[in-house]
Amino acid sequence: MQILKHESSYYQTTGFKWRQRIGFGISDYACNLAYLLANTYLLFYYTNCAGISAGAAGFMFVVTKFIDAVTDYVVGAMIDHTDTKMGRYRPWMLFGAPVLAVGMVLLFSVPTGWEAGAKLAWAYITYIVFSFGYTLVNIPLTPIVTALSSNPAERTKISTTRQVFANLGSLTSSLFVIPMVYFFAGSPDAAGAELASGYRNTNIVLGLIVIVIMCICVFTIVEINPPTQAVAKSTFLQDFGNAFKNKYYIMLLVLIFFMYAGYLGMYGAMQYYYSYIVGDVSAMPTALSLLTILAIPTMLVAAFLNGKGIHKVKITQLGAVIDLIGYIILFFTSSSTVATAALGLIGLGFGFRSGMFFAMMPDVFDYTEWKCGRCLAGTQSAISGFLNKLASAFASAAVSACLTWGGYNASKLDSAVAAGQKIAEVYPKTHMAINFAFSGVSIVSGIIAILVMIPYDLDKKYPEIRAELDSRRTGKSEA
Repeated sequence: MQILKHESSYYQTTGFKWRQRIGFGISDYACNLAYLLANTYLLFYYTNCAGISAGAAGFMFVVTKFIDAVTDYVVGAMIDHTDTKMGRYRPWMLFGAPVLAVGMVLLFSVPTGWEAGAKLAWAYITYIVFSFGYTLVNIPLTPIVTALSSNPAERTKISTTRQVFANLGSLTSSLFVIPMVYFFAGSPDAAGAELASGYRNTNIVLGLIVIVIMCICVFTIVEINPPTQAVAKSTFLQDFGNAFKNKYYIMLLVLIFFMYAGYLGMYGAMQYYYSYIVGDVSAMPTALSLLTILAIPTMLVAAFLNGKGIHKVKITQLGAVIDLIGYIILFFTSSSTVATAALGLIGLGFGFRSGMFFAMMPDVFDYTEWKCGRCLAGTQSAISGFLNKLASAFASAAVSACLTWGGYNASKLDSAVAAGQKIAEVYPKTHMAINFAFSGVSIVSGIIAILVMIPYDLDKKYPEIRAELDSRRTGKSEA
């Protein structure tokens, strides 16, 4: 067994404590705060503050993900070969925190006086910096669960705690970002350069919060279940190939892409929807808060149900069906009340499936180790992290494509709203485009996410796999 550079007695005597569970959980508060800042507000900032077209921004989101593909995999592979006194995963989280914070600020700091080409170049460079920082912080979060505990029930609790805090990060974004932006902008009617400065200063504050939270996380948790390693060395290319010998992992990759594509597409179009379809952007924080808050109790219910023996995949599918119903309701309404209620329903569904999804990933990592004789959690987490980002890029590109097709023009729409005109009557094509971007993409993604998990049966097989892995580790330790 590979022993990381802690005292060996630690692994024999220390269990996973609530202090560590909370310390680990807050990590995704920071990650989700940063992630949703970019996915909820960045496209709107580009089109309405920085003067970057929706089409150009959407293309940028897609192109930069190919760079992400390289950095994600390299970081994940390096994690699998890391051995320090802090463990395998925590050094990367510590190093990545300031990079992520700087990236958050730079994203929303496009120089207003620059030419269009220079602004777009700034967007490309800063989005790459932000994405790299997010990679460093976020890639270790999923595989580190395997190092925090070997008990499946405990892992579910760990993952649930993480997702509760992730939703609290979403709640912070929902409740406070818009008020903070306009506070720093100096006026609730701010626009242009003033509004841009509001976004920048807001991200300075939140970036500092991200650094503090990640430091608390890193110095609170300890890796108590080190992975086994095969005696034979392997190359990065071999590790990559072995990662895809796991059929359950492939299913989860497809689930990741479509689950987050639908969810983030809705987030990316939300400010447009409430500004121009509902006609009341002040209702958006309430809707976002309800979406976030209602996910928390269903996360806890999901963990309880799993503890009673209900398989993770069944709970995940239940959440996906609930989400789909919410997306369908959104597609056929422009009422603020109905839309907010539908978003609450989506929150309930997402709570069921998000907590279980992150509890399923360590099981899938263990299946790879059982099948290939090597722990590849870092590599597999990197690939899944890239798929998550690709889903984000796809969602942003889909929203941008819809807006471009609909002839989106912010100044014309703002003038129409100010004059009391209904967008559906004066700009029907734009109205349709925004509505489809907000919920249509999510409906298609939701259906695919349900279908792909039908053959998943790892929950039934996992107890035997876990027992064999424990036997292997005991044998190597005695040897």
